Amino acid sequence: MKAMPMKWPHSPAAKPLWRSGLAAVLLALAGSAALASGAEAEGRTQAQWQTLYQQAQQHYQSQDHAAAEQAAREALRVAEAGQGNVQPYIASSLNILALVRQQQGEPEEAVALLRRALEISETALGEHLNTASLALNLGNALDGLQQPQQALPAYARALQITDALADASDPHTAQVQQEALASLGRVHAALGQSEQAAAYHQRLLEGTTALPQARHAETLLRQGLELQQQGQLAQARPLLEQAVQLYQAQAEPGQTPHGSRINALSALAALYQQQNEYALAEPLHRQAVELRRAANPQDPALAGHLNELALWHWQRKEYEQARPLLEQALELARQHQGDVSLPVAHMTSNLAQLEGVQGHENPSKTLHQQALALFEQLPREQPVLLGQAQTLNFLAGFDYRKRRFGEAEAQFLQALNLLEQAVGTDDERLLPVLENLETLKISQGRSSEAAQYRRRVERIKEAQKP
Repeated sequence: MKAMPMKWPHSPAAKPLWRSGLAAVLLALAGSAALASGAEAEGRTQAQWQTLYQQAQQHYQSQDHAAAEQAAREALRVAEAGQGNVQPYIASSLNILALVRQQQGEPEEAVALLRRALEISETALGEHLNTASLALNLGNALDGLQQPQQALPAYARALQITDALADASDPHTAQVQQEALASLGRVHAALGQSEQAAAYHQRLLEGTTALPQARHAETLLRQGLELQQQGQLAQARPLLEQAVQLYQAQAEPGQTPHGSRINALSALAALYQQQNEYALAEPLHRQAVELRRAANPQDPALAGHLNELALWHWQRKEYEQARPLLEQALELARQHQGDVSLPVAHMTSNLAQLEGVQGHENPSKTLHQQALALFEQLPREQPVLLGQAQTLNFLAGFDYRKRRFGEAEAQFLQALNLLEQAVGTDDERLLPVLENLETLKISQGRSSEAAQYRRRVERIKEAQKP
């Protein structure tokens, strides 16, 4: 009997800690622009605007979006009613309002506000850090609307301005520059423009002495995570590796580990596993476990790392070392995800397979039945259908070995149906079940039916050839 490929619930790449969509670049005031005629009136009006603008920023950062919108709109009203060189104030007000509207689920309005703000800033300030920040925000807003081609010119403008600014040692300028490089590299990679992406990634890796190491590591981590989630593993790898190096260099003995450092370790470990480099992933998982336990012994992310360490021991046939790690992972998953959840179902299935490879048939079958019951209670999404099919394939194998061919066939067919629902009729993940059905038919002397499955197997394998 063919076992379906063991699909471990790998620790997903750590999700970015940053919000998708707009980068929260809040603009600095440009010069001493007057908001009203007359020194006394100017002072009062400028103070009023600054108070409103700061309130909008504070409410935005505390995620009180209704209050932030109110303050931002009032700041915009005050700026527009002023006299003199009010354009930078209007642009700043439009920027914070756009950030708020983005978070309120109005991305199209945010884009319109940012376009207006950028146009104003280009006219009033030209190649200024505020203009670069607005261009970056506009690019992120368009990117969030799945409009990467339209986002590219905005990102390019942000980079052009920061490259041209005389004060390249300013950390704020360096940060906008790094964000623009990261965004350009990511978008070009997603568009399949690998040469352009590589050039931006190389500049990003080189970094800048103006940017603090922690900030540079943060930018590299975010970019690496985004590329990893896009499946751009070759491009993500050097970024994540350098992020880990920077975080490790900053770590001090006895210091509480920074969350970003742990996330970088987790992401790089997951990437190595995606590239089947388990020997590189294993020490990173161990370090992540140590750091997470030091910070929070009940951290739910520990389950994924423990699961992956168990896989590493399993591949080395170190089953006794794998078992306690899997059991710890399962217990943590139950605590944090509930008894009926996809991680618990997967880890129960993993324990069942571990019992099976050691020849413990009855415990293995019992655990597979428990896993199947869990999968059947979950929403019928692709990972659930795949897990359910895998479990049915194993259970059918038990019946086949007992020569209960009728029961085995019913379960194999059910597994095949679930796989076809999940991945279609020509995916390579169907092969183990199709080959098992072929073997079953041959065992029953039903050669013509076996040949039908053999033809499907050959067709799928042929399609997989490069």
